[in-house]
Amino acid sequence: MKKLLLLAIPAMLLASCGPKEYTIKGKTTGEYEGKQVLLQDTEGTVIDSCLVQDSTFAFAGKVDDQSIYTMILERTRIPVFLQNGVNISADLTEGPVKVSDNGGLNDVFSTITEKVNESSQALNEKAQKLINEGMTYTEVHDSVKSDIEALYDIYRTGMTENKDNIVGAYILGMLANEMYSSLEKLDSVMTEVKYADKIKAVADLRAFLEKAETTKEGKMFVDFSGLDIEGNESKLSDYVGKGKYVLADFWASWCGPCKMEIPNLIELHKQFAGENFMVLGVNVWDQEDKFKAALEEEGIEYPQIYVPRDGKDNATELYGIKGIPQIMLFAPDGTIIKRNLRGQEMKDFVADQLK
Repeated sequence: MKKLLLLAIPAMLLASCGPKEYTIKGKTTGEYEGKQVLLQDTEGTVIDSCLVQDSTFAFAGKVDDQSIYTMILERTRIPVFLQNGVNISADLTEGPVKVSDNGGLNDVFSTITEKVNESSQALNEKAQKLINEGMTYTEVHDSVKSDIEALYDIYRTGMTENKDNIVGAYILGMLANEMYSSLEKLDSVMTEVKYADKIKAVADLRAFLEKAETTKEGKMFVDFSGLDIEGNESKLSDYVGKGKYVLADFWASWCGPCKMEIPNLIELHKQFAGENFMVLGVNVWDQEDKFKAALEEEGIEYPQIYVPRDGKDNATELYGIKGIPQIMLFAPDGTIIKRNLRGQEMKDFVADQLK
């Protein structure tokens, strides 16, 4: 019997040494009584929920490692940094929402956010003053460039100082789309910032830039499908790689800058269309009826591929396109010669290639 008891003691000790739960205790105003509070992971999956009772709510659970969840109460969305054994308080009784964990990751992020808010307020006040003095928006933007950069510096410093915890990764996710336009630059910072691959915004941007890398200048075209004007299936490969230069314009009927380029494209179509050259419209992010109406309104006669939003291919994603118009020239063999063509530069470039 003594031997069995001695064997049981280490097992009990081991059982008591597992990771403790994290806890979140929150308080709200009475208007949220009976409302549901959600905890959502970075993929958008709800992993826990509770109801507000007596203006309070509570969560408890375990995570495998440092994690970032979003706490949602109606329209309020709050990032919460989780670790096992950490006790978090959330005060939703007034804005801004205060999330604290006795000097932990949530307090670190709150300090950064407070600095950003102070800087943003000063920046907005300065910009408004300049507008009131009669400056144009362009002049105001030029005047506050250094202030904007100082604002980004707060984030960058916060990311660097927290590169070994998930706060740094979360800040990287906030900055990623603005700061990193190449796969090489993003990969470089991701190697420095731990947990970067756990942040959806970072992973999504990397996937986007990876596709952009495969369709940069000098690469062979990537095929996609859509519909022609009659509603029949049409592919990019029906036009590109067939022995002629193809100037492809990714556009939409609601896009002002797209419409500004249409006269230039019509001019090139009328001047050069033939055995060696053609203009091709690729309509994206649009509604079919508005797309067809725009063809008549703008006097567009060159071929079109309409790519439905719910189609099997996402043309803009395949080509790493964030904004339109995106006009690119394909060589007769299908190689991408030039992207981001616009205006007179586009007309001169096409004319030079066709010489």
